Amino acid sequence: MKSSSHGKRPVPRHGGYRGAALGCLACLAFTVTAEPAADAGAPTRLLHPLDHAALAAFPGNVSPLARAAYDRGRADADQVVHGVSLHFKLSDAQQQDLDQLLRQQQDPASSSYHAWLTPAQYRSRFGMSQEDLTTVQNWLRTQGFSIEDIAPNANRISFSGSVAQIEAAFHTEMHRYRVAGASRIANASAPALPVALSAVTLGLRNLSEFRPRARALRLGEKARAATAHFTSSISGNHYLAPDDFATIYDLQSLYSTGITGAGQKIAVLGQSAVQSADLSAFRSAAGLGANLPTMVLVPHSGSATVQTTSGDEAESDIDLQWSGAIARDAAISFVYTGNSTNYGVFDALTYAVENDTAPIISLSYGDCEPDYGSADVATLESTLKQASAQGQTLVVASGDSGAADCDYSSDGEVVSSASHGLAVDYPASSAYATAVGGTTLSEGSGSYWSGSNDSYNGSALSYIPETAWNDSADGAGLEASGGGKSVLFAKPSWQSGSGVPADSARDLPDIALAASPNHDGYLYCSEGSCSNGFRDSGSYLTVAGGTSFGAPTFAGILALLSQKNGGGALGTINSRLYALAASSSGVFHDISSGDNKVPCSSGSTDCGSAGSIGYSAAAGYDLVTGLGSIDGFNLADQWVASSSSSSSSSSSSSSSSSSSSSGSSSSSSSGSSSSSSSSSSSGAASDGGSGGAFDPLLLAAFALLLPLHRRRNQPRE
Repeated sequence: MKSSSHGKRPVPRHGGYRGAALGCLACLAFTVTAEPAADAGAPTRLLHPLDHAALAAFPGNVSPLARAAYDRGRADADQVVHGVSLHFKLSDAQQQDLDQLLRQQQDPASSSYHAWLTPAQYRSRFGMSQEDLTTVQNWLRTQGFSIEDIAPNANRISFSGSVAQIEAAFHTEMHRYRVAGASRIANASAPALPVALSAVTLGLRNLSEFRPRARALRLGEKARAATAHFTSSISGNHYLAPDDFATIYDLQSLYSTGITGAGQKIAVLGQSAVQSADLSAFRSAAGLGANLPTMVLVPHSGSATVQTTSGDEAESDIDLQWSGAIARDAAISFVYTGNSTNYGVFDALTYAVENDTAPIISLSYGDCEPDYGSADVATLESTLKQASAQGQTLVVASGDSGAADCDYSSDGEVVSSASHGLAVDYPASSAYATAVGGTTLSEGSGSYWSGSNDSYNGSALSYIPETAWNDSADGAGLEASGGGKSVLFAKPSWQSGSGVPADSARDLPDIALAASPNHDGYLYCSEGSCSNGFRDSGSYLTVAGGTSFGAPTFAGILALLSQKNGGGALGTINSRLYALAASSSGVFHDISSGDNKVPCSSGSTDCGSAGSIGYSAAAGYDLVTGLGSIDGFNLADQWVASSSSSSSSSSSSSSSSSSSSSGSSSSSSSGSSSSSSSSSSSGAASDGGSGGAFDPLLLAAFALLLPLHRRRNQPRE
């Protein structure tokens, strides 16, 4: 996120798939919250007490960021860590059942089509047996740990203990690492588990304090005395108010017919508390009525704390303000983590899925694929599959470093040349997520702005042509639409059509929306910056860009789409998007100019003679803008209309209207109710399912072979 000139320069924070903290050991007391009873029919797999003398190494559970170059020695033995989590595998029979269910939920000919599960139904069908949960809890207690939480799905136990207890129980060393200017603790070697426990465990999470990165890029702009359409008298740039976005992407026709998101619910995920005054100021400046989000602090994650220096507060401000501005009357739930350093935004994601908080989820965080351990990806993929089975839709920013996702600027270091090769962002690369890339509005010589604002402070007149977003040439580092080919996931069966590469890999992004902070950046309010409309007391605007805006705005569009089509859950929508691109007209704006190529260091990975790496936009699908940007009205209007022409196989596209609820309900004043939707894939490309195949061994190999490093775009003044 690029920072406004008057604001503080955020300190980057980075992490692989981390963010659940390790908890406080309170004497020998154990705190168990809402311990669910697993299905009585679930098979018992731990038939004997766990033997701590018979151990097995548990690979894939060391963060690639825990590198010798960053090592600052052993962590304090008495430091208490919260939220360490054992995530359990499904049995072979359960995994086959889930894979089949995910296929059937996307098959219009199946009786299970769009028959989303509630969390209780998921637990009953796919949870661990109560006997197994009790066996594991007893073993953890013998090691001195306090039980913090038993997941509602009966597939996770979280606990707390001291560094010394962790080292003794898991036969590893906990070290302190200096990464991206911050000190973090993490295990330095693979943990070991009792053999029987290892056989049923998917991953041991949250031993490290590495946290994922926010996506927003804040623009340093001394924009004073703007004209009515927010053209700066200093730079001449335009800035986007929510009403401008609604005009450009054809949402005004939906608003005029009463489609405003009423009755719909969106979960926005973050790792910082926010100040409600900023949210209220934004809605007032945008001409919107009061509709503040419901705040949901993830249990055991510490106290609610505003994280100003990391950029996390501003990221959350952006996501909350813009999702709520697009779906004006939707109920927004802000699921966030507190100040416990092991917790982060992926714990918020886990909570939102395990508790089915909302049918639409917006996530503006991630890291390049090689920065994850294989167990991290496996456990998160398990969470995303549960979201799919429950009918939840996950929208994720695709990244802001072009095709070089592992290269990014950090505090005090502007990276202007890629050296780590081609890479894409996770979880955007998951088949269970819709990845949103970036475009730049390209007015040319056309007249697209009015000389006066409407009552919502908007002045855009119509759709504005777009090109691929790439601001890397402006000297602020690598800034371009994230996109490319996954090294973790095979191509899902639904990802096909004109322009889709025959590369056998999950490609991203899926769609794109305006992202440039430099040309028509987005207005937002943070840290009291909006005391006079969108301006502060010094008449400065706070402006930002990046794919961070694509995730919440598209989540808002989906809430409008759901309301227009009966209010049902949408499910994992990628198959539907690609089917619409192939069969409908007017839904997508094809972006065929520009690229996400960034400069690369001579001789570095993937750097050829051209001195840059990346891809060019082209007709049809491309690895820069995906299927293109969207016409919101046409997307909502045609979503159901052509669903009957979708394939009736498990690899077919996903229709949007759902006939059943996920079981979540909203108590907001807007009367929103939460229903769910399903994922499109089983996770295996070879069986006709919709998902991409994930190979943990392949991930581990890439984690060792590919260059790794810290990452975060640093706001510039």
